[in-house]
Amino acid sequence: MFNPTWIFVAVVYAAAIWLSRMADGRRQMAEMPGRSPSAIRHPPSIPLRVAIFFYALVFVFLYLPLTQDYVNLPVDFLSTLPPWAHLTRHHGSANLYMNDIVLQIVPWANQVREAWRSFEVPLWNHLSAAGYPLLGNPQTSALSPLRLLALPLSLGHAMTAEAAMKMLIALTFTFLFCRRRGYSELASTVGAVAFGFSMFVIVWLHFPLVSSACMLPAVLCAVDLLAERVTYRRFVLAAAVWAVLLFGGHPETAAHTGFLAGLYVVWVVVVERSKGSSGPRVLGAFVGAMAVAALIAAPLLAPFGEALTKSKRYQELQTHPPGVLVPFSDWPSFIATLQPHFYGDIPAEPAWGTAAHPESITGFAGFLGVAAWFALLAHVIATRSWRSREMFFVLATLLILGIVMSWPGVREVFHFIFRLAANARLRLLLAMLFAIQTAAVVDLLERGKRIPVLIGIGGASAVLLAFLTTTHFANAFQRDTALIAIFPSVVVLAVALIVTFFPRAAMFVLVAVIVELWSAGHDWNPTIDAKWMYPRTPILERMDELLAKHPGRMVGGGPTFFPNLNGVYGYEDVRPHDPMAYGRYIGFLALVTNYDTEDYFARWTDYDTRLLDYLNVRYVMTPWMGELPAPRYTMLYDGRDGRIFENRDVLPRFFPVRNVIIDFNDTSFYRRLSQMDDWRETAVLDKLELENRQMHDDFFHPRPIGAPLATSEIVEAKPASYRLHVKAPRYSLIVSSIPWWPGWKVRRNGAYVEPIRVNGTFLGFAVPPGELDVEVWYDPWTFRYGAIVSGLTIAALLVIGTYGSAVRARLYPRAPASA
Repeated sequence: MFNPTWIFVAVVYAAAIWLSRMADGRRQMAEMPGRSPSAIRHPPSIPLRVAIFFYALVFVFLYLPLTQDYVNLPVDFLSTLPPWAHLTRHHGSANLYMNDIVLQIVPWANQVREAWRSFEVPLWNHLSAAGYPLLGNPQTSALSPLRLLALPLSLGHAMTAEAAMKMLIALTFTFLFCRRRGYSELASTVGAVAFGFSMFVIVWLHFPLVSSACMLPAVLCAVDLLAERVTYRRFVLAAAVWAVLLFGGHPETAAHTGFLAGLYVVWVVVVERSKGSSGPRVLGAFVGAMAVAALIAAPLLAPFGEALTKSKRYQELQTHPPGVLVPFSDWPSFIATLQPHFYGDIPAEPAWGTAAHPESITGFAGFLGVAAWFALLAHVIATRSWRSREMFFVLATLLILGIVMSWPGVREVFHFIFRLAANARLRLLLAMLFAIQTAAVVDLLERGKRIPVLIGIGGASAVLLAFLTTTHFANAFQRDTALIAIFPSVVVLAVALIVTFFPRAAMFVLVAVIVELWSAGHDWNPTIDAKWMYPRTPILERMDELLAKHPGRMVGGGPTFFPNLNGVYGYEDVRPHDPMAYGRYIGFLALVTNYDTEDYFARWTDYDTRLLDYLNVRYVMTPWMGELPAPRYTMLYDGRDGRIFENRDVLPRFFPVRNVIIDFNDTSFYRRLSQMDDWRETAVLDKLELENRQMHDDFFHPRPIGAPLATSEIVEAKPASYRLHVKAPRYSLIVSSIPWWPGWKVRRNGAYVEPIRVNGTFLGFAVPPGELDVEVWYDPWTFRYGAIVSGLTIAALLVIGTYGSAVRARLYPRAPASA
């Protein structure tokens, strides 16, 4: 099978490099008119030879998934789960640590991609948990430019393309930042490799985490540009960089990036007192750029803001707030941060130390960065350059390390500011700082600054020695594992030591760093045959046939068919598995069925409950030999990979109820819900806005015996919209199994009416007597107004950029150049 991914990535990267070189050259010439390109302080952009080298590195690193019928996703994890486990003898996975990629990230990506490819905005996730906002979960990366760029590719190839583009962005912008710091081309290349192939980027490569994290060096570049000179173009560039970072889909990373960038700006303005723009002007431009970026990213931020306080994760944090201690902050975790395989070659083999975990190892950007910290500290002391950027990198490394390692005093202050964030992920900033300092020390090597480099190598060697002497090895295997793990770092230090005396051989440092980083990270995104890219087993093929004839929701019994995987196959599963899922819906399941909300596999165990009827669950998928009680359940498929049962008592997605009960007391209201079993006949409300007196009487007065009931028929159904035909002899309540959420709208015969929240969690609406056409659709104001704000902001930036220069030229005409 022909795989065009490498060509696609090459074309996109080449176009980006060409556009950036053109734009950057024009910008610098416009800002410094009358000067030749050779007189400009900084090179216009990345040299072509460096860009080609970066692409070649990524091409080699991802060779098979870029060029052949492979993916670098751990999809072989499916072989450990039913129904796939019953049809193969291979039940292992190349990387068990990264199962969230298979069980969450890729299914969400597929849902977003399918929506966009159908020319629909991915607003509502109708496939999971009976429905909740898809755009409200930023980890879907629904508006990420990388996700949108990769839409022409298949799902597996698109994930590879996105991974390659993330690495190229990290490499390119780290190089540009280091060049702006005055480091040599070779030194900047080494620094770029240190970050682009750091364990943070490689371990979390397919997560939205890196879609945002790869923009960190771009943010630092934007700060440098503003510090040098605040211009409109540089302001817009900074805003655009921040907007892309926000659209990446990981608010925690955006917050952490803002933390480091804010420290950097304060250092430049207050401590360094740069000779460029004035301090208040730089600070104002930085804050303004972030504000403009937030306006541009409003279509994502507004739905996320609305969903956050309603989410499962937020409600859990309110009940069980996180502790002050940062996870993975003990001494073994510190060792693993600087030596990822010290406790074992994870994920290729079992680790013998508890610190061997993806969270703890992601601060690694090559051990030369540790030597660089000592070398820069020595260089700053020797040259007394206390206000330099290098001094900032040294101090910032200490600060970030103190937060990550949970030092008393530091951890409390940071936790107070970033209470909801996963602060173990602050290792991103460690990786970035170590990479920058790696570039700085290579630059010192090339300039023949031996003393600080020798001090750095000595300090790093002492750190390795401390790791070995403070660790208790229970046996020779553990000791040998640690020695093998540190060997690549020892080689890097040895090469740096040789280059100290032979600066012309500095190129070998680049080679050594590449080998060290690749040896540490090459197994984290294993190359897997594309046949494991969510294959359809016989039971899933049968499910496709059943749903094509009789649509309805499904649920997996026991461990069968992990929730979220339905996002790949297009099945509607009522089980939730998402920290951003609707907290009220999850609480409803726990109240009515004792559903275990803490179970990672989200097993459904109660098949007797009538709630399944109400939730429109027509099909139940069970493991092989599973049994469900007849006559309610009828077996439709029986195979080695499982069984499918049909629920014969399933209720429609929308239906009228005979009895309406309203209860304003929370205690008795929830008690009623927990005891309800007749969902077909009765609905419970906790509030109601009456349209008229007749509505009150028809809802709450006893209905005459034999009085006809309203009828409703779904005329058209789409993921986020429905058309119904309703006949009602009197005011009636139409109940649905779609979770209520702000943004659902109802229109009866062309007139808007307010939806009603029924049974504490679900969408309903009232209909008056008569025959009506009813439209129900999801149209959240958060996205609508967010898109308007974003569009107006972009339009304003374009107008100001187009006409602002002409206005300024008239107000402040340039003096004619002297002969």
